[in-house]
Amino acid sequence: MNINLTNKVYDVLNEYLVTKSQYSPRVLRKALKQTEKFPVVVLTEINNIPIQQTTKTRFRETVSNIYYEINIYARDMAVGIDTISNAEICNELKVLVDKVMNGYFQFERTLCEPTPNLDNTVYRITLRYTATLYENRERII
Repeated sequence: MNINLTNKVYDVLNEYLVTKSQYSPRVLRKALKQTEKFPVVVLTEINNIPIQQTTKTRFRETVSNIYYEINIYARDMAVGIDTISNAEICNELKVLVDKVMNGYFQFERTLCEPTPNLDNTVYRITLRYTATLYENRERII
């Protein structure tokens, strides 16, 4: 498991979303049971599978398949005299998350869909990303 990569993904995602989004999202590593402050973006490493791969130089190197899930939660928000819908807020954040995960880190998105939520005033989108990481070089392939 490469904890340094998870920390780096969280740090970059948090900084990018806070500076680029007009909705001031909170980026968390663990979902809260209840919150009144929205939008919320939750980053979770859902799997990290180490495998072995032989390189051309006959040295064995650890390679890991890494899987992240990102859930975006939003409620309707008043901005000035306008009300921005929860779906519109989630969609903007989805684009920003994808710029970080796909554009910056080169992760492949494997899922992007609205997810039912118990509170019907909260809209939720679930994104899943995967990548293969050379652990010794901390390089994604």
